[in-house]
Amino acid sequence: MIPRQDSLEAAALERFMRATRAVNAAFDATRGEPDFDQGGQSVARSLERLDAALRELETSEQSLDAILSRKAGH
Repeated sequence: MIPRQDSLEAAALERFMRATRAVNAAFDATRGEPDFDQGGQSVARSLERLDAALRELETSEQSLDAILSRKAGH
């Protein structure tokens, strides 16, 4: 049986890794060719997606740090 702390750590690490991949995908999307036929809306959507992905990455990193700090007894 996996102790609860290890399970929380694994979930937090998985969330952080998903957030990292989402940031990479969102960043790549901003580097693509903009669709000017939509009046720049595709660029705005790409930037909004990147902003949201960065916020999730920050939140997931803070959660993972908190769990690891508790585990280390800090």
